[in-house]
Amino acid sequence: MKTERQEKILKEIQDLKRRLYRVERKAAALQKTEPSSAWRAFQKKYPHVRIDQQLFSLVGSDPPLSLQEEKREIREAIAIRFEDK
Repeated sequence: MKTERQEKILKEIQDLKRRLYRVERKAAALQKTEPSSAWRAFQKKYPHVRIDQQLFSLVGSDPPLSLQEEKREIREAIAIRFEDK
């Protein structure tokens, strides 16, 4: 049985891992100069659909996330996208 302190520390570690993952993802996105082959294939098949490349990268081309984490990441990407406008 974990103590309250241990659970708090584990939660903090998970939060730090999630933040590190986001930073790594953003760094990787900045380094990409050419769209991925999946992005190009999607654009070729659906040329009339506009979708943000960052949002597109969240749907299956990066390391797997839990469903809850994936939903959170997608919400954040959408919020960031529409904040900029």
